[in-house]
Amino acid sequence: MKSNRIAALVFALSPILLSSQSLANEANVATHDPVVALEQKLADKRSEISVHAENLQTQRDKLDALLSERATLANKAIELEKKRNLAQERLDEQFRRLLENPDTDLTQYKDDYQATWSAVKDNQSSALINDQAIAEQQRVVEGENRQKQLLVSALENLQESKKEARVKRLRQELTFADTIEVVHTITCSESMTLGACANQGKTLTMQKAVNSFQSQVLDNVTESTTAKLNANRVSFNIHVMNSNVVDSGFSGNNRYITRMQAEMRSTPDENAACELLDFAERYCVENSFTAAKAAPKQQAKRWVNVKIRSNRYEDSVTINGVTYGSTPVEIMLPAGQHQLTVEKPGFEPYSRQMYMSKDSVVWANLREQENRPKPGKRFADKLSNNRQAPKMVVIGAGQYRVGFEAEQPVVVDQPFSIAATPVTVKQFGEFVAATGYVTDAEEGQGCASLINGEPKQLLNHNWRKPGFDQSDNAPVVCITKDDAHAYSKWLSTQTGFSYALPTEVQWEVAARAGSDSDFWWGNDIGIGNANTGWSGTVWSNRSTSPVASFPANPFGVYDTAGNVWEWAESQTPVARGGAWSFSPSSARVAERLELKSDISANYLGFRVVRNI
Repeated sequence: MKSNRIAALVFALSPILLSSQSLANEANVATHDPVVALEQKLADKRSEISVHAENLQTQRDKLDALLSERATLANKAIELEKKRNLAQERLDEQFRRLLENPDTDLTQYKDDYQATWSAVKDNQSSALINDQAIAEQQRVVEGENRQKQLLVSALENLQESKKEARVKRLRQELTFADTIEVVHTITCSESMTLGACANQGKTLTMQKAVNSFQSQVLDNVTESTTAKLNANRVSFNIHVMNSNVVDSGFSGNNRYITRMQAEMRSTPDENAACELLDFAERYCVENSFTAAKAAPKQQAKRWVNVKIRSNRYEDSVTINGVTYGSTPVEIMLPAGQHQLTVEKPGFEPYSRQMYMSKDSVVWANLREQENRPKPGKRFADKLSNNRQAPKMVVIGAGQYRVGFEAEQPVVVDQPFSIAATPVTVKQFGEFVAATGYVTDAEEGQGCASLINGEPKQLLNHNWRKPGFDQSDNAPVVCITKDDAHAYSKWLSTQTGFSYALPTEVQWEVAARAGSDSDFWWGNDIGIGNANTGWSGTVWSNRSTSPVASFPANPFGVYDTAGNVWEWAESQTPVARGGAWSFSPSSARVAERLELKSDISANYLGFRVVRNI
């Protein structure tokens, strides 16, 4: 029973405990936010003024009553004086009659006069008491009026303090830093290079990040609604402290998506808080002066002008993880330690930790990297009628790495040779002329073309008419895997050596040429390195390009990125290398395109390998 009583007691007291906790929480809010505390003081002061106003009115009513009584007494004094004068005249008249008639009785007239005189005296006494009461009440009312002025003055001071506190609070809230992530999608025209598309995406994404950050700043301030009404009058001085593109690439229909993280800080102008709250400028000036006086040791961060130069063109400058483009670069940086990197593919990067204390010029000397292994032996087998098989490049046996980020080691037991370029229209035409071969597309299957990002089978298209003009030196397209096998078999018969499609490992080893990046020259497609969609070439998004239009990789192999997808031998039909009508990311060396073996397309060709 005792435990039950205790439980019941706790339950009964719980509202009080909860109420106490609630009051404690409210007290904490008031303690941490001076504006809330001042609002409470203002509410208390207004309540005090309201109570005082009621009391003042009561005292004024008393004074008005006394003044009304004075007026009544004054009027009464006039009437009583008239009655006394009349009684005086009657008594005087009786005294005159007494001289003529000694028996005249004066008693009644004397009593009447005495009564009127007493009434006058009583009224005078009441008037004196009334005057004293009025004087006292006037002092009371004057005291209450002085108290009212003190209360009103205190209220005005609290209102001023609240404005100053609101300015201070908003100023602190506006000085805000955060790391945000934004995603933005743009549509790249077919005439744009990948670099231009990526730069536009990055620029617009950064603009979106700045706008989002400004909106976040306004959303997070206590007086968000008021601040938003006046936001167009203020410069938020948003600084991008650090930024990096987390992910970017094409997503069909020429749409380019950029995902960016940016570390930002807002340092609004001195008067920003006043502008947002629609206060007079003096609140910000005085507040700034007071703050500076209260904390004289705090000084503004000093900024310096830094110019970056190098001995190479088309390099890339990065400071504290933020990329600023190619040299020459001129930027403002806060004085202090900064990480500077200037780099260019094929050159040793210039990377330094530098302390910037004054305006300065930094020269970066980029040195060429050591030469990569040279390509192996090149040769071409002879065919009948003084023709030649495709030119081949020898790839040595050894250990290589394949896969995304070259994370998978592989061992090539035997050297092999691979065609330096995809099979051309001329080379395939020689095969057709010699054998009378008819491709699957010509037999009625047709050839697929990429229209609005989707393959569409066109029955009148084939390797002779793929939907765009081709020279003899262009890669043959509209070829099924069976067509490629037929050509390889013919080469084997003609030369006596075994020709075939490359395995995926053979193709990637030859395409990587010892690199561990997305392309053999680096991780970015760049400009003028390959024929892919949006890569800035005259063929991008239009047609194939003549083979070997771009530099060979260090192994001497051409067109391993872009131009046409190339059939490879695998457990499932697959092509490698990207194409003229696909995004640059599709041309990364580890990318795969799984297909049906009987498909032919105007972006699909092949190259061959030969045993050694």
